[in-house]
Amino acid sequence: MVGVIFGPWRRRNVPSGLPTLETTPLTVITGATGGIGEALAYELADAGHHLLLLGRNEAGLRALSEALKEKSDKTILTLAVDLLSEDAGVFIETVAQAKGFHVACLINNAGLGEPDHFLESDYPALKKVMDLNMQVLVELTHHFLPGMVARGNGAVINMASIGGLAPAPYQSIYYATKAFVINFTESLAHEVRGRGVYVGAVLPGPTKTGFHDKIGGRRALYLKVMGQMKSELVARSTHRALLMQHWPIITPGVILMLLGFCLRVIPPSLLTPLMGLLYKKK
Repeated sequence: MVGVIFGPWRRRNVPSGLPTLETTPLTVITGATGGIGEALAYELADAGHHLLLLGRNEAGLRALSEALKEKSDKTILTLAVDLLSEDAGVFIETVAQAKGFHVACLINNAGLGEPDHFLESDYPALKKVMDLNMQVLVELTHHFLPGMVARGNGAVINMASIGGLAPAPYQSIYYATKAFVINFTESLAHEVRGRGVYVGAVLPGPTKTGFHDKIGGRRALYLKVMGQMKSELVARSTHRALLMQHWPIITPGVILMLLGFCLRVIPPSLLTPLMGLLYKKK
C-alpha cells in the first residue's frame, strides 16, 4: 500500500523515454559468506533475485551458491574478492557485464568491528575497520549509484547498526563508522529522492552471528541485556524495505524502533556512560 501511494512521488524526476536495457538486473551482496549476508542471500534468492555474492572465503561462497541453487532457479554468481583492493567496483561490474547483467541493487553488508579497545588496538587494525565500513561502502556506492540514477531504477542498502545512533566507549571506532553510514545514507536518500532510486540503511541490534566473538563481545554486558535477534529477521526487514522503497532508515522490529527513538533523544551525558557500561569487556 505504501508503495502504491508513494510510487509516483519517488519517480517524479525520472526522465521519460529511457532506453531499454538488454542486460538483466542483478543484486550484489557484499560479505555474503555468513551471518546477515548469508540470510540476505537466502531471502532474496527465494524472492526471485539474480545474485552476485561477494566475500573473501571462496569455499564458503561456493557452498552457499550450491545450497541456493537447490532452492532457486535464478542465477547465483560468486566472486571471491578483497573489497579493500583498488578498483573493486570496476572488477565487480566487469564480471556482472560479462555474464549479461547490470547491477540494479547493491547491498553493502561487509563490515568489521574492533578487535580490542582503542588504546589497546594497533592502528592498522583500526584503519582496516574504517576503510571497510566507510571507504569501501562509499566507493561501491559512488561506482554503481550513477548508473541506477541514469536508468531511473535501482536500490542501495547500507548495513548500519542501532548502535550507530549513540556513542559507544570500547567500540568507539566501529560505532562511529556506523554513525557515518546512517548520516551518509540519510543525506544521499534526500539527494536522489524522486529519481526512481531507493537508498536506505538497516539498523539491526545484536544479531546471532560470529561477529561478537571476533570483537570479544561475549565478555561484555550488552549481549546479556539486549539479547540477540536472528539474522533472518534482519534479512526480511531488508527485503521489505526493497519492496516498499520509502523510509531511508529501517529498524527490524518494534522494540528496536523504540530503542532507536530513545537513543536519538537521550542526552549524551547520560547515554555515553551507559553505553560504556554495556560494552566494557569483563
